[in-house]
Amino acid sequence: MRGLMMDAKFRFQALELGPLKGLIRLDARIPEMLEALSDPDSLLNASDLLFKNSARTKAGRVMIGERLFFLKCYNKRGMIHTAKTVFRPSRPWRVRQLAVYLIQNGVDTPAPVAILEERRLGALMRSYLVTEYVPGKRIRASMSRSVKGTGWRAGTVARVASLVAGLHASKACHGDLKANNILLENDEGKERLWLVDLDGAKLRSDISDKDRIADLGRLLASFSDILTPSELYRFLINYSIESGVWQDTEKRRVMAKRLRAILSGHQARHGKKRSAFVKAV
Repeated sequence: MRGLMMDAKFRFQALELGPLKGLIRLDARIPEMLEALSDPDSLLNASDLLFKNSARTKAGRVMIGERLFFLKCYNKRGMIHTAKTVFRPSRPWRVRQLAVYLIQNGVDTPAPVAILEERRLGALMRSYLVTEYVPGKRIRASMSRSVKGTGWRAGTVARVASLVAGLHASKACHGDLKANNILLENDEGKERLWLVDLDGAKLRSDISDKDRIADLGRLLASFSDILTPSELYRFLINYSIESGVWQDTEKRRVMAKRLRAILSGHQARHGKKRSAFVKAV
């Protein structure tokens, strides 16, 4: 894996930097990392590439030592939300746990490196997530602007279907699965897909049809102006086979019906008529 070598057991240890407390991966506990994380806001302000900058979150690529990392800051929200944080772990804490679980189950997502929290009387004031940086392009941009042939597109569609099927086979749902949350990395001609932004992801005792359809509906809606009807059909075939849905005719029928409704609603909201893309489901 690119970046820091990962211990097979993903061993973390406690970290305390002034008012900030959290966890850091053992192999990342180096002087440069500790110095940089002692002031994560300044580190993020110096980012050469910001991915998001809103009232709630700020995320960007940062340089620590001679390596690139991804750093995300979660700001304090309203009083009600802050009060609730007394009784539950922070989002970086949950993302770290789920990311480790997914990687161990064969789902590619950037490996967590460190998490930090500042709490006062148990209430969360701010928190940070550090992961390895993946130099990939969003799959939406890669496919919409690509000049590659139909063979490459068909293979990429199949790999996206396999990635989502693997996520669901791990009994996890993403919660915000869309084309911009899948990265395509090209490492010396070898392509690899990565699932990012696990903020809304959840681990279930078993993936429900509702969770499955919510993930698929959001993803396919984000692809609706990029994929051809035949590519959409191929995606659903590949996903159904790899996820085991194909063997259950009734489940497959219900899934198709609900996805058609989601895609029809998406196109209606954007002032488009029901297209061949929807009919392909």
